[in-house]
Amino acid sequence: MTQSSHLPQNNQMKHEAKKHRGWVIALSLSLVVMTTILFARIGKTSSDRGPASMGEFFSSPHAINKDLISAQIGQKIRLNEFPETIDLSLDGGTQKTNIKYTLDESSQAWMEKTIGQYKPDYAAFVAMDARTGRVLSLVSYSASEPNATNLTMRATFPAASIFKVVTASAALDLDKAKPETVVPFNGANHTLYKRNVEDTKVNRWTRMMTMKEAFARSVNVFFGKMGLFIVGPQSLKQYAERFMFNHPIHSDFPVEMGQTHFDPADPWSVVQAASGFTRDTTMSPMQGALMAAAVANDGVMMEPYIVDSLSDEKGEKMYEAVPKQASVVIEPAAAVDLRKLFNETVRSGTSRKSFRKTVRHRSYDEVEFGGKTGSLTGLNPAGKCDWFVGYARYNGERIAVAGLTVNEKKWKVKSSMLANLFFTHYLKEEMALQPPPEKITKRRHRSVARN
Repeated sequence: MTQSSHLPQNNQMKHEAKKHRGWVIALSLSLVVMTTILFARIGKTSSDRGPASMGEFFSSPHAINKDLISAQIGQKIRLNEFPETIDLSLDGGTQKTNIKYTLDESSQAWMEKTIGQYKPDYAAFVAMDARTGRVLSLVSYSASEPNATNLTMRATFPAASIFKVVTASAALDLDKAKPETVVPFNGANHTLYKRNVEDTKVNRWTRMMTMKEAFARSVNVFFGKMGLFIVGPQSLKQYAERFMFNHPIHSDFPVEMGQTHFDPADPWSVVQAASGFTRDTTMSPMQGALMAAAVANDGVMMEPYIVDSLSDEKGEKMYEAVPKQASVVIEPAAAVDLRKLFNETVRSGTSRKSFRKTVRHRSYDEVEFGGKTGSLTGLNPAGKCDWFVGYARYNGERIAVAGLTVNEKKWKVKSSMLANLFFTHYLKEEMALQPPPEKITKRRHRSVARN
């Protein structure tokens, strides 16, 4: 029998009331402590938060958010305008507002100048901090359509072999393959025939290649078979959605949704999608940068943003951007393996020529470069689309890029070269990683001698 059963009825009721009040007080104290901790976290500055602070916000009396910015400021950016001030529609009226962008002014101006010198028919380039989603560079160029909308946001370009990133990610994250996994196949690197996919017999023409080698060389049959037989149609669709295909990209500027349309019940449709050998899968350069950023950021994709802060005429801050996680695309262990594939591409694969000197130079010994290329003829705009998505990791920094050029007849510049030029410029500016002058001179003399 419990102690309370011996108490008179009134005393027992008082005793129960005291117990109840005790629980209420304890709960109230807990809530106070939790609230104090929460507001202490919210009160930190952006520099204190770091990449781990997800979902925090800047308290604004006007309830300004990314959707409002996208609707008013983002539409200007879509027209290739970057106004420093704007009459922002707020609370039933207008507020003259000063805009501070996230763009790295030096890199932005340098990339605009560089692309303008090569004069491709169309070009788009995006660079961002993979840890936060902060856009560092956003360049759109069109020689034939000067008034074209910002190409970095348009999802009318065939994703081509960039979709192999999805196939490889699914295989690695589901633990169905490793970088050293060998898949036998027949056929050339960049062709795709049904007989080479359907025929699983090993003969004297069968090629044995690891996943890392096939990714670096962008072998279509390898990834077509991997998508169909190893990953499977349903998992391929699931990971495509994780990389934001068929899903809107939330940002403070309007980004068109990338799309993939393959029939899980049709094996050939799956093979084409998994290898990237189809025009039915489209994406924007911004999505390409996000894909590379997720790989560089240990599988975590952040929401992109280009407006750093807004302030009124008196300089009072009205809005401040804070990093926000979009999704976890793959687990960190899978991201490590995926970066091995990306690294192989710049060292011995399809972008080795563009990165040859950079990856071998002693100034970049502590920098990890990685990338993936892709090419396919598109229809909107018409021409051969040449892709590069990749990253540079160094000293805790994670810089992701996506480059795209579209050429109607003649090649003007490869997107991998634009990416390499950006990285070397950015690293020089940010890290003072400039090669010693005497070594540059010697290398130039050797280059002249060879020519």
